[in-house]
Amino acid sequence: MFNMIKADSYRITKHVAFYVSIAIIFVMAAVSIYLVSPGTVGQANIGDVSTTQFSQETPLDNMRLEEMESMSPKKIRSLMLETENYELDREILGMNMNLYYCFIFIAAIIITVDFSSGSVKNTLSSAISRRKYFLSKTAMVFGICLLLFFLNTYVAYFGNLIFNDGNVSSDLWTVTKISLLQLPPMLALMSIITGIAFITKKTAVYNMITIPLVMVFQLVLGLLMKLFDLNSKIAKFEFQIMIGRLSATPENDYILHSYLVCAAVIIVFMGAGYLSFRKSEIK
Repeated sequence: MFNMIKADSYRITKHVAFYVSIAIIFVMAAVSIYLVSPGTVGQANIGDVSTTQFSQETPLDNMRLEEMESMSPKKIRSLMLETENYELDREILGMNMNLYYCFIFIAAIIITVDFSSGSVKNTLSSAISRRKYFLSKTAMVFGICLLLFFLNTYVAYFGNLIFNDGNVSSDLWTVTKISLLQLPPMLALMSIITGIAFITKKTAVYNMITIPLVMVFQLVLGLLMKLFDLNSKIAKFEFQIMIGRLSATPENDYILHSYLVCAAVIIVFMGAGYLSFRKSEIK
């Protein structure tokens, strides 16, 4: 098992997708830091709950769209830097759902590439059991994704602190605390892509499912809530909303309920992935 992890560690450092993931983190942080405003991938609203509902209020929130469009990025940047008590790094971490798309690369490199190339059959024909194979691959995916997660945290923090002269920065403990609060939903996202990777096994099928998954889920959830008049409290446990809310000042009850949802997701996807892998015929 240790040898598998060691081999995967060596292989991932030779794969271009790993460096693309790191580059995406730096680019997203750089753009957000320069514009003094984080960007997000996904739906802006789910049901009656906005993904920015738990963000800090800024002067831009009270402007009309026409006014904002007429302003240059430099003017917007200047306006945002003058905003009192605004913590840009907190806002960037509130959009950590963006990291899901980096995580997709990691699971593909570590898991589905083995199935697509057929090397998994050679590995299992040696002294490696399916249980050890599953555990080592899962540990590797989680380990690399956590590395990217904390890299994103401190790139955003130190980049903002240095480039914006600390004008819109929180403190080191605050961003660390936010990251620790966000760990369960991030682990749940890692479980989703890991489980899907072991179920689909092929890179092409895996990509077809995981890449549009978040947006499709948000669209379906929003549609169901409107059609059946479902309680908007359900949307508060959608991952993008959850991650944003955990970066603000969530109540203890919300944290507990969010973690229970994350635990259920981890159990379901890890269980489904393992059962599928254990019973499947490896070709």
